[in-house]
Amino acid sequence: MKPTWRPAIILLASLAVMVPWPLVGIALTRGLFDQPDEAVWLFGGVTGMALAPLALVVELTNTVFWVVILGVWCIALVVPAVIVLRIRSSRTAVAVLLSSQAAFSLVQAAMGALMILGKDV
Repeated sequence: MKPTWRPAIILLASLAVMVPWPLVGIALTRGLFDQPDEAVWLFGGVTGMALAPLALVVELTNTVFWVVILGVWCIALVVPAVIVLRIRSSRTAVAVLLSSQAAFSLVQAAMGALMILGKDV
């Protein structure tokens, strides 16, 4: 019998695998923050690096930077789950989805932590 996955369950599971990495990063690097809003880097270090060249050409405020970073993180949370539910709802597809989302969140948090550490060098 094919399992039936509800969207709410998939989104909660996605949230459960994506949130721990930025929170661990915040706990480990909290003492290095110059301002509390630097915690956003832990949700989107790679995204922030991609935005950096754009910031040289176009004036981006901190608010715009943070909105884009958190927007990309939220898109990575919601869109893949919706796609997997529409195309295939097998256990393997859900496991691949959750693993990919956890890896994405880990890479974003690791790069954000490196950026926070790097600003103090």
